[in-house]
Amino acid sequence: MCWSLLVKEGQKYEYSGDFQPFTEEEWGKYPFADDEKLKWFRDAKLGLFFHVGISCMGKVDIGWSRHTHKLPDPGTGHIPDEVYDGWANEIKMEDFNADEWIDLAVAGGFKYVVIITKHHDGFNMWDTTYSDYKITNSPMARDYLGELIDACHRKNMPVGLYYSQRDWTHPDYEPIDVNDAVQIPNTLSYTTKDGKPSYAGKNHHKYISYMHNSVLELMEKYGKIDILWWDSWWCGDMYLERMWDSWTIEEKVREKQPNIIINNRASLPGDFDTPECRIGFVQRNRPWETCMPLGEAWAWTGNGVKPFAEIMDQFIHTLCGDGNYLSSIGCMPNGKIAPEETEIMLKLGEWLKKYGEAVYGTRSGPWNPGVFGGSVYKDDTVYIHIVKRPENGILKFPLADYKIESVEYMTESHVSHKIENDCLIIDIREDEFIDIILKVKMAQTVTVNTEGIDVCE
Repeated sequence: MCWSLLVKEGQKYEYSGDFQPFTEEEWGKYPFADDEKLKWFRDAKLGLFFHVGISCMGKVDIGWSRHTHKLPDPGTGHIPDEVYDGWANEIKMEDFNADEWIDLAVAGGFKYVVIITKHHDGFNMWDTTYSDYKITNSPMARDYLGELIDACHRKNMPVGLYYSQRDWTHPDYEPIDVNDAVQIPNTLSYTTKDGKPSYAGKNHHKYISYMHNSVLELMEKYGKIDILWWDSWWCGDMYLERMWDSWTIEEKVREKQPNIIINNRASLPGDFDTPECRIGFVQRNRPWETCMPLGEAWAWTGNGVKPFAEIMDQFIHTLCGDGNYLSSIGCMPNGKIAPEETEIMLKLGEWLKKYGEAVYGTRSGPWNPGVFGGSVYKDDTVYIHIVKRPENGILKFPLADYKIESVEYMTESHVSHKIENDCLIIDIREDEFIDIILKVKMAQTVTVNTEGIDVCE
């Protein structure tokens, strides 16, 4: 849950930990990627998130399952540290094949991938020169990340790298002084014993140096990188820019990778917003991406995946809200993608082969999303996506200044339509379906304002 919010002088702002406020000066200072650099990302719509680390050995979720979470992260995991950390000496992933993974992503209709390089547990999934706690010192003894990036480059698949600034195993990591910090019960917040502003532990500057060196190594070692995906979001002052010296590292990253785009989880505005485990609201004036696990956990646990209809509902609502959908999978201990994850990804790919024109390269349409679904557009054509039938089966789409030339039913479904009283009225006569798509050709090129038009259900 993370949105960056420009708060103009004199503008009232209602506090929420989900929205990090920035002044006009802070916003104006940030070196946003321009529209040209962002176009491929906004056209892509669907990304694949590889949540893979030593946790696959225990079939548990990555990072969070480890017992000790260093402040300011609250709570504890259910796996003892010595067990969780010990998987670094066991991980083999002997059947891992990077080309198979990326081929599956292509077949599933995914247009970019994001790969975990280091999660909060501190284990490095590449052959870094800055730590011995890494995949090449494990029984696997291969540069997992390097192989995946090479496969992406061979397949012309844009690649993003996830790097968690949090690190619960690094001895110098102490973004707040643990001797002075007091966790506020039942919250994600903390205070200090004397109530004064918090400060970092005495060695945290060494961790910042380690982190910067590691990230720059990633930017230099593996060729073109398209996305840098941070993961320590603001959350109401839980994490602050000074904890990572984010301005400095992002400036250096953009120097190394001039075309890169960077998310907003380093307490800076970022190029795009990152709601998590929820669908973002319609937002047409700034790119965003919602991330969702394919199953109940980010990594593979063997506990199955969500129903296809639920995944499609999330995907369509994200699409119609002008966002991207980043779906997370893991891998089994042997390095293979699980059959149940493979099956549902291929099912999604088959759907996209049929209806991709109503997805890729579109923008949020003139009619705002609702429980029913939403709309997207491209040039002079609007695609209406219906994923849920209203109680009375009728949807009314006000036409405003739009003139319809034709309506085509892209999916086989029991629907009809008419144009009456400056409304496109759709009558849906079935209750169960995945996505009803109508292709509406307008007499003019479609233009959409940020407010959109509400649909009458």
